[in-house]
Amino acid sequence: MLTDQKSIRSFLLVILVLLMVSCSGLLGPNVKPGMTLFKAGDYSGALKHYETIIAEDKANAKVYRLAYESAFKAGKRVTAGRYYDDALTAGYNADSLQALATTLWYGRALRVMGENNWKAARKAAKQVTLYAPGSKADTFCGLIIKGKKKFDRGSHKGLWDAISDYSKAANYNANSGLPYFLMGQARYKNNRTDYDAALEDYYQSLKIEPEGYFAPAARAEIKKIEAVKKKMNAFWGK
Repeated sequence: MLTDQKSIRSFLLVILVLLMVSCSGLLGPNVKPGMTLFKAGDYSGALKHYETIIAEDKANAKVYRLAYESAFKAGKRVTAGRYYDDALTAGYNADSLQALATTLWYGRALRVMGENNWKAARKAAKQVTLYAPGSKADTFCGLIIKGKKKFDRGSHKGLWDAISDYSKAANYNANSGLPYFLMGQARYKNNRTDYDAALEDYYQSLKIEPEGYFAPAARAEIKKIEAVKKKMNAFWGK
């Protein structure tokens, strides 16, 4: 009788193991560790986790999609592009993936523009156009790039046109202080005695995005202009 009971328990244990393996296959690979790392800002760690799953030939469309976003955030955009294609091939929803790509490239465009990296900004803007032509993000980037080109030329009319482009861009993203920061730059370059107009734009940029990528440069410009304004007011007795 005891032997029979042991046999039954062993049989049930085998069944349980088989069920667990079966359920594991149905649920797919474990992506939670990667998602936890991603949420913590460890994009390279998250990518490594997903690439382990891929190397074991256990990846599905979701894994490739997560690997794409992690690689992009980790700064490995060539690798990201490969996983984007793999996600599509594996059957991930094309519209959803395209929307994600737009968000990622638009976020990068805002960052590198704010960091004064205009070569990277032009590349990012082109990708936004590729994934979402005619969208608010595309229009915003296009106006900023146009304005920057006119700003660099430096002519009086060109600077006013740049301010106009930046002002229009502000209408397409009310949460970005970047257009106001750039307007401040253009106003001060156009007329270095019109302190208040430039300062108003700089302060507005920080009001909207106090921790924006451009914020350190905006605060430095404010400090510089305020010092010049104070000096000139003292000279003229104001």
